[in-house]
Amino acid sequence: MGVCGGKAAKNNASRELRFNGGIQYSLLEANDLEPQPSVNSDSLDIVQFAAPIFVAAEGEDFKVELMRLGSLSGRVSCYFQTEASSGKAGSRYVHTEGEVIFEDGQLQQSIDIEILDSPTWAATLEFKILLSSPMGCTLGKYLKVCRVKVLDGDSFPTSAYAEVAALGSGALETVSGPPLFVEFCKLMLRIPGNTWRFGLTLLFDQLKNAYVWFMLVSSVYMVNVIFGDQDPERLFIPGDAEGTAQVLGLMYIVLPLILHIWKEAKTKMDITGRCSFFLQTSMMRKYMNYSSESRAEVTQPEVQKLVDKSAVQLGESLNDVSSLLETLGKLIMLNSFAISSDPGMLWAVVTMPVVMGLWVLLREFWLRKPEEDDAYVKEVSTLVGEISEFYPLIAGYFQRPTMNERFAARVTKLQEVQEPRGIYDMRSEFFFDWLGPFFSGFYICFYSSQVLGGQLSLGTFLATISVFKEVSSNFASGFGCIKSIIAKFNPLLEVTVFLNRTTDVADLRDLVKRRVAETADQRKKLMQLPVPSPGTVRTDMIPIRLEDVHFKLPSNKNLLQGVNVSVEQGKLVALVGLAGSGKTKLIQMLASGVSPTSGKVLIPSHLRCLLVSHRVYLMHASPLQNLFFGDPLAVAQPEERHRMMWILDKLQMSRTRELAESEIEILQEPLLEEDDEVDEGCCYGANKVRAAEPPHARWTPPEGSVRAKRVASALHGWQESLSFQEKAKLHIARAVVMNPEILILEKPLMNFDDREADLVVTVLKEYVSNRGVAVSAATRDQRRPRTCFYSAERVEMGVAMPDVLWKFENATILPEYPQAQLVQDPKKGRKAKPLSSPKSAQSGESP
Repeated sequence: MGVCGGKAAKNNASRELRFNGGIQYSLLEANDLEPQPSVNSDSLDIVQFAAPIFVAAEGEDFKVELMRLGSLSGRVSCYFQTEASSGKAGSRYVHTEGEVIFEDGQLQQSIDIEILDSPTWAATLEFKILLSSPMGCTLGKYLKVCRVKVLDGDSFPTSAYAEVAALGSGALETVSGPPLFVEFCKLMLRIPGNTWRFGLTLLFDQLKNAYVWFMLVSSVYMVNVIFGDQDPERLFIPGDAEGTAQVLGLMYIVLPLILHIWKEAKTKMDITGRCSFFLQTSMMRKYMNYSSESRAEVTQPEVQKLVDKSAVQLGESLNDVSSLLETLGKLIMLNSFAISSDPGMLWAVVTMPVVMGLWVLLREFWLRKPEEDDAYVKEVSTLVGEISEFYPLIAGYFQRPTMNERFAARVTKLQEVQEPRGIYDMRSEFFFDWLGPFFSGFYICFYSSQVLGGQLSLGTFLATISVFKEVSSNFASGFGCIKSIIAKFNPLLEVTVFLNRTTDVADLRDLVKRRVAETADQRKKLMQLPVPSPGTVRTDMIPIRLEDVHFKLPSNKNLLQGVNVSVEQGKLVALVGLAGSGKTKLIQMLASGVSPTSGKVLIPSHLRCLLVSHRVYLMHASPLQNLFFGDPLAVAQPEERHRMMWILDKLQMSRTRELAESEIEILQEPLLEEDDEVDEGCCYGANKVRAAEPPHARWTPPEGSVRAKRVASALHGWQESLSFQEKAKLHIARAVVMNPEILILEKPLMNFDDREADLVVTVLKEYVSNRGVAVSAATRDQRRPRTCFYSAERVEMGVAMPDVLWKFENATILPEYPQAQLVQDPKKGRKAKPLSSPKSAQSGESP
């Protein structure tokens, strides 16, 4: 039965406002729902993965561990299969599927997955493994799916730079540009589908050169044959000069059409877009797997510049190479034509490249190269980011004029650097403008007499003049291609450093392996204990422990020293102590964001841990997308939407509730054909309903769809309508909606007054005691225990007092148990103000 079964459903029915076949949720009260009948304690065993995420190295023998929870009696099984994500079958792993069987009493099982060893660099790619079709058991609600990250051991762009990359970013910054660019192009060619596209580009780009050759030959032919001596034997159509001219005219029309068709095909192949997409997605995957040290070394503007600008610029590399080769082919063709038409032109064929080469080599001596503007562009960009981020501070302290002056000064300096740069570029390229005219004029002066004397045909003479112009233009194009390639050396170096920074994937791999092994050992030991009481799972008895944990600051100060402390699952733990005593570092250790200098933080591998920082974050998305950010597909489940509403009621988030109801109303409107334009002036499309879609399609509209645009338009600026405290509560409500097994909060009460703080702690208390907020107490034993750690500035010893206090003193942690102290001295309980809060709303949830 769902969340609205039995009497509870009757109570809810009176609070649902129906429209257009949908439901709008009205305000709930504490007694709206009553407990459902208790469930059968002899429920089926649970089969699930031993961890939500695993990490595999390329080419290793990799196993994914599964665990069985429950009585362990009898034989159970389920089906498994891999599913591609960013990592694809056949390139990162071998698709595998089959049946996994747990025999009677067996608590652990594994699946073998072959991880392929690819010589090509890639960011950390992932794939999924799904469990389905359980036999004699049920699947875990969340861990019936796990993700596998594939750790790539290659350096960017190729393994040729592995040794240099191992030395760090400082060594990479000294790498020479040309060989690095060659290795980068090799990587781009290894992108699936790029090799044959690049080959076709090299081949068919020569069509343009063939067209230029045709234009030269045809011009000579027209002057010398059709409009010259009209030798019948040399005409295409013997004896018909006019017909021959018409055939030639048709060729003038058809050949550009063929070139246009090739341009269309080349544009659709989009090598530049494919390369840019590969780089941009790789950068973001790499960045999101950065270690804390790597993330501290780059700023947000730097990341944005690399993704938005550098990746697109480098994506043009293969096209630059093909353009350079096309230019080289054209140069060979033009010189061949000139020599074949007039062998006496060998001097020009040799002289023009020599003069051009001398200019390229010596121009740096003749022209003073100005200062680069990269540093000044970065300064302007950085200041823009600071002004945007800290505008309230700037305005509040009346510093807008000062910031305007600073900005104007930086822009002025940038312009002072860019002006001589423009003059330098102009003077560098003027040579190409007069090289062709110079040789053409020289040729006319000294070879016109041969035309007048009949020693040189007029057609050849005119065609040769055209060759000089084409060669000059060709040199300019080639020089432009070379400049474009050279301009990519610096951003390529920056991207290389960025993509070779350290990640935490290797540490995550070790952590997952250790936790899975430790959890398995603990479970085996617990199996030796007597059978627990009904509703208790042995695995839930594994404590969360810190064993001999030390942590040193960069200053070599011992923040934590020899900490040994543990707590049972299903406890509300408050971390208290003076500022700088180590609470935040321990919060980060529990969330696996920071590793201890030595010692272990032992958390059962199958428990999902969620860290909620003290800084309030709201995504640039809709209210529902924010609330269901931890489990986006859950919004499609009516019971989860009900639960979300009850959580908002408990936290007294009335404005957020109104916004959520408005969004639900929009999403429940009839679905039209995706992105169809409907003429609002008539009934066209009024009854046109989209074909069957996945259940979540209505609730998770893709970006850019008509439904997503409606939501964005209707709720535009919705965050501005929330008070700061409501935003802070939404930041916490999002975590409670996700309902992880371990919730870790950093200073969650710092943004609230006493009343609001009591409200938040009361919700956290319910999260722990009821194993989830706004879920059925009757099904409590079917869920894993919920454990909550939070760092607190103050602790109230009232109704919502924590179960355990971890007091930070003298670089260690001393556990205290307020409940036990309250029993010993009942008067202590009277000092706290009683907290008034609604009773826990009831609903159902599978384990």
